[in-house]
Amino acid sequence: MKNPKDFRVLLVYPNLTMMLVPSTAMALFTGIMREAGYTVDLFDTTHYVHQMTSSEENRAKWLHLRPFDQEKELGIMLKTDIVGDFVRKVDDFKPDLMIISVVEDTFLQAVTLLDAVKDAKIPSIMGGVFVTAAPEKAISYPQVEMIGVGEGEETVREVAERVRRGESCEDVQNVWLKRPDGSIVQNRMRPLIDINKPLPDYSLFDDARFYRPMGGRIFKTLPLETYRGCPYSCTFCNSPMQVQVMRDNHLGSFLRRKHMEVVRDEIKYLVDRHDPEYLFITDDSFLARPETEIRDFVEMYQEFGLPFWFNTRPENTNPERLALLESVGCDRISFGLECGNEEYRRKVIKRHPSNKQVLESFETIAQSRIAFSVNNIIGFPDETREMIFETIEMNRLIRGYDSLSVAIFTPYHGTELRELAIQRGYLDPDVITTHSTSTSLLDMPQISPQEIDGLVKTFNLYVKFPKEDWPKIRLAEAETEDANQVFEEYRKEYMARYFYGNQDEIARDWEDPQQYLVAPQGTNDEPEEPWGWNCGAEQTEYVVPPRGTKD
Repeated sequence: MKNPKDFRVLLVYPNLTMMLVPSTAMALFTGIMREAGYTVDLFDTTHYVHQMTSSEENRAKWLHLRPFDQEKELGIMLKTDIVGDFVRKVDDFKPDLMIISVVEDTFLQAVTLLDAVKDAKIPSIMGGVFVTAAPEKAISYPQVEMIGVGEGEETVREVAERVRRGESCEDVQNVWLKRPDGSIVQNRMRPLIDINKPLPDYSLFDDARFYRPMGGRIFKTLPLETYRGCPYSCTFCNSPMQVQVMRDNHLGSFLRRKHMEVVRDEIKYLVDRHDPEYLFITDDSFLARPETEIRDFVEMYQEFGLPFWFNTRPENTNPERLALLESVGCDRISFGLECGNEEYRRKVIKRHPSNKQVLESFETIAQSRIAFSVNNIIGFPDETREMIFETIEMNRLIRGYDSLSVAIFTPYHGTELRELAIQRGYLDPDVITTHSTSTSLLDMPQISPQEIDGLVKTFNLYVKFPKEDWPKIRLAEAETEDANQVFEEYRKEYMARYFYGNQDEIARDWEDPQQYLVAPQGTNDEPEEPWGWNCGAEQTEYVVPPRGTKD
């Protein structure tokens, strides 16, 4: 048995390159381990280049966000020797326990790291969404000896103390582990935690980890969790899986919201300790909560006034909510549209508002002065090229957004659409995903992964440019020298029209109605037709008013 101060815990955070929001799970575990008196350190792979392309790099290349210089603007020098540096970290720190948190996209990276230090025989526990969704698969890997399913806060606390005392973890709730004979112990799940109690400690993250681009500006940004879980049942998402797991184990509702006074205390703690310039609210759908809570949040948040971002659904908005949020510094919102085919969206994805209702919601959103982005997914099981163009057409009808993004459907474990893809014969059941800007993992007869790649590449061009340009844009879908030259021509024009400044600069330009008849900064040509936030859809028929007006 070691004294607590001599017991060393290494937190391991496998991550995709440049996925920049620090992990709340790692921060919570840091606080828990330090509260127990242990010595804690962190190995974070965010600033490493490895075999998977950076999601942020792809998004900038495909015009989903403004390009940024990671070295000059963020102070980040990407490293390459991820395995060697991890081995050196383990050799230098000499941990008594390693705690690893993974999503499916990073599971295989975690396995590689564990394999590199297997001879050191350091006890380790791996948890996270993927482990909860596919515990049998996770623990089947020889490098994985112990996993934690469900929530990890109390599990890592108990496992660490058992390891420190030299005691067995065979009866720890939430834990699955391998015995020396290869048999697997599967313990029952523990009650859900009170999310109002633990405070995250982000102090182990490098300073550069807190800086990220938002709408073309750079802010020192910290994540904030105000509730856990999601009330919706979208079949591409693994949040419903967690709800179902807790229900099946008779543990109650996974969806829990923090008390507003707790949110206030956490924000004050983050401000006092880290002095952030921006808060990144990580809730699955921030506005999916009672009206009274939104008012309570707005009243509470007046104390801080920090700009903040969140993700939600368009139908959760109304003019009053948007005005209240704007009044306390809401800077940017991401809205999920996902799919433009109404029948598929309702029957397969399980998102029920009609296209008319969604577009009416976006009309309300466009009246606000809050910048927003629209998120889309393509390559769903059974989706055709024609259906993808329904999504494109629907985006062409939305006005006022600052940016569009499109991801390739990723068949995550624990999602209904993964099971559908397997049933259809589109997916090998053993496949473990990479990430949502990688080539499609589905082998479908009606559309190839390469065609889906080409549509991700050109999606924003189809949305923004007139239909007479579409035949030329289609040439840019391919991955050839000629196709990339066409894409580059359109990319430059797109940048000059829509990303010539940050979201604030562009919004200020549109406050002057005369701007509708003047080409944006960075161009010298007089436009042949009015410019607008959504140049594209039948743009010669109307002039798009600026954000925040009703004209």
